[in-house]
Amino acid sequence: MTSSIALRPHRAGAPRRRASWCLLAVAALLASVLYGAVVPAAAPARAESNGAALTPQSGWSSWSFIRKNPTEANIEAQAAAMASTGLVTHGFTYVNIDDFYYLSPHSNVDTYGRWVIDTAKFPHGMKAVGDYIHGKGEKFGMYLTPGIPVGAYDKNTPIEGTSFHARDIVSDTTHYEKNYNFADGAMYFIDWDKNPAAAQAFVNSWADLLASYGVDYLKMDGVGTSDKADVQHWSQALDQSGRTIHFQLSNALDINQGAFWKQYSNGWRVDGDVECYCSTLTNWNNVSKRFNDLPGWVRFDSAGGWGDPDSVDVGNGASNGLTVDERRTELSLWAISSAPLVLGTDLTHMDSGDLALLTNDEVLGVDRSGHPAHPVKQGAQQQTWWSYNNSDGSYNVALFNLAGSTADVTANWSDLGFTGNATVRDLWSHTDLGTSGGKFTASLPSHGSRLLRVAPAAGHGTIGTPLVSKLSGRCVDSPQATTYNAVQLQVWGCNGAPNQNVTYSSSDKTLRLEGKCFDAHDNQTAAGTHVEIYDCNGGANQQWNKNSSGSITGVQSGLCLDVTGTTNPNGSGLELWTCNGGQNQQWTLK
Repeated sequence: MTSSIALRPHRAGAPRRRASWCLLAVAALLASVLYGAVVPAAAPARAESNGAALTPQSGWSSWSFIRKNPTEANIEAQAAAMASTGLVTHGFTYVNIDDFYYLSPHSNVDTYGRWVIDTAKFPHGMKAVGDYIHGKGEKFGMYLTPGIPVGAYDKNTPIEGTSFHARDIVSDTTHYEKNYNFADGAMYFIDWDKNPAAAQAFVNSWADLLASYGVDYLKMDGVGTSDKADVQHWSQALDQSGRTIHFQLSNALDINQGAFWKQYSNGWRVDGDVECYCSTLTNWNNVSKRFNDLPGWVRFDSAGGWGDPDSVDVGNGASNGLTVDERRTELSLWAISSAPLVLGTDLTHMDSGDLALLTNDEVLGVDRSGHPAHPVKQGAQQQTWWSYNNSDGSYNVALFNLAGSTADVTANWSDLGFTGNATVRDLWSHTDLGTSGGKFTASLPSHGSRLLRVAPAAGHGTIGTPLVSKLSGRCVDSPQATTYNAVQLQVWGCNGAPNQNVTYSSSDKTLRLEGKCFDAHDNQTAAGTHVEIYDCNGGANQQWNKNSSGSITGVQSGLCLDVTGTTNPNGSGLELWTCNGGQNQQWTLK
């Protein structure tokens, strides 16, 4: 388990503390004003607000199928096929050119130090390709890696619109940024502290160049934690370009930086490549890894940014490396996770069965609902994933059998937070399955799945009740209904969702939410310790006294359950703090 201390306002009724953090914040703000934007020590958890990715994006990317040979002809052929197959009418819009479209940045740069398009592959240039794609009713995506070309430094190219040059923003010529195409020797790191104005102007000029091509989507590959400054400044550069450009990060990003990726991008890869680099595009082993990767990222998913398990390699039948059941399971997992649906297959030779899977509007509706799911029990061979639809009170439910033989998989209504009867609809077959009491069970083949809509019947019961802060009237909430261990609990506007229904047991002194226990992080007893959800284990750090005064105290620490801040806005975290009688330490369990 990990923990971090976030900057927060002074709380009402509590002693002033952590003044040094306030001084750091002021210093960071001054540095931003005087020297250009600088990466903050701790980024607030807000979504990128550029107007892109309000729902998970859908489309096609060149890497899986075309790999190292994108050309003007084959990209336009895929764009034409995406339209003619009907995928565009079902919401697939992006056509993205991945790597290998440009000449080596070690020696080939344009007048202002940016990559040069390989005209042998793209004889009419990128604007012509963008215009063709837009003419099909689609959106145009391109690819970059962080840094500045070595060729720009060697030639000391000017930075467009300024008196600065490439050598004004490079300090280290012994280490290289990640570039998958040309490896070491292609890109230097930008030194964002050496000349912040020049560095920002350089990426601004590159963003403006992309906008002139008509780019709607930028994938930045090879991003690691050391590239946080590049991500922040590229976000600013794209915003100032005058064009809405979806900003996607790749790959296998650090989950501990999830709030930062969310703040400055529209999407983030949660794992490595789904391609197997074998005789087929992918295989079950690579797809099934996503069952373990996705749950931890759910807390960051919302309009403006989504976790990306990588390309969907469905479209060309068995030649893509998956059985029919595995293809349906892959799409079921991506859909119920509200993940991007970016195809990696050859759209000019679509398998009719795969096309039917990809154009199932009920399944696509689950993906685009923006309610990412989580499993009842992670790591099991038979898994039930669910998410709650606030708009109508129904649930999206997926049943998965990851085992090598047929098995029963059950969705228990109690695991979803309600009791009684519910109607069940199979979204793949568009079939109403009637009413089920307490649970639904399906027999699934090896690597098989079912994707369901479950609607509780009138008069159904709920498990637990809201735990409400007296200060704000907001409810204790697990972010995006995640049940991933070690996620800090928060308060949020009360909405009746199951991730706000808490139970208290006087016998074992536990507070439970979605089957997990309130847990003082890592058995710590100091003021400021995060209160998280975690597997119930009987530990003293999971025991709580519910007091007549309205306070709740940890048995192990003797400290009060406390919500940060003076007004407790949505997203304020729960922690332990010295009891002080403040309203932010008083609770009502309705």
